[in-house]
Amino acid sequence: MYSKILASAVAVCFCLSPLHAHGPGHFHTGDDQEEDHSGHAHEEVSSSGKSFKSHDHSHESSRWWGASLTTGWESRHVHYGVDETGNYGAYTTEVSLWVKNFIFSVWSGFGTGNDFEEWNFTAAYNLEVGSVFFIPGYTFRYIPSEEDSHGEEGEEEHHDEGHDEDHHDDDQGHEVGHSGHSHAGHSHNVYNNELFFVLGTTAIPYVTPSMAFVWNLNDTPGAFLEFRVEGDIPVYKDVVSLQPYALLGLNFGYNTNEYYGWNNFQFGIEATWKVNRFVSLFAGVNYSIAMTVLSDIDQGNVVWANTGVSLKY
Repeated sequence: MYSKILASAVAVCFCLSPLHAHGPGHFHTGDDQEEDHSGHAHEEVSSSGKSFKSHDHSHESSRWWGASLTTGWESRHVHYGVDETGNYGAYTTEVSLWVKNFIFSVWSGFGTGNDFEEWNFTAAYNLEVGSVFFIPGYTFRYIPSEEDSHGEEGEEEHHDEGHDEDHHDDDQGHEVGHSGHSHAGHSHNVYNNELFFVLGTTAIPYVTPSMAFVWNLNDTPGAFLEFRVEGDIPVYKDVVSLQPYALLGLNFGYNTNEYYGWNNFQFGIEATWKVNRFVSLFAGVNYSIAMTVLSDIDQGNVVWANTGVSLKY
């Protein structure tokens, strides 16, 4: 069966993330379920967050296009292991459109009780050979809140008031370097142009292994690699299902250029209730274990929950 991949933001499966987390670790494949939610998390998650999911069109084989709207709340917004919102979380929305093998997606996140704001605009193409799928794509990532709180004023603070004060505000997750920001250099890329690809297989029943790679063109070297395994386990007919996942993220200059290698190990589970063929409700819990890279930028382990609704046509 041939499936179309919908961008959900993109945790890419992760890649972008965590392509729901959003991003291509926020990308992952699924069977007519929304993702990463981990990630970027219905997410979310690519690693971070916004994500790509497989959309099952077996009941609509004559259709050449489709659309989806996913909206919800997450107790924290985690992007490739970096907590960007602290305790207050974020309200996220993603609109996706597929036309034949092309996928277009817009993902947005707004902090609830914090100044977090982010927009992702993604275009991708789904290639399939048997049970193997390959998804190359491009994401434009815009973070206006970073410009306000970490622009020239932030740089002046960094030089005039000292390094430590700029990097240890746990309640405002943006203080920890992310998205190609070096923690040591305290650089701020408000506009990111990111290329990515996701490679995986649907050959194993109920399980989808994949890997995703993202490269931030605005901050070279600024890359991230994610290996991910996702499940889709039916619990009650086609109505209730569980989507467990686990991923390993490797930093190659995306979160920091001070250290390359082990970024985080993340796992979680989501439950989906398919109300009807158009509406699904979901809720999940996620846990990210900081490894060498995140420890180096003072980012610890993070646990967060997410819930929301998905509308598909």
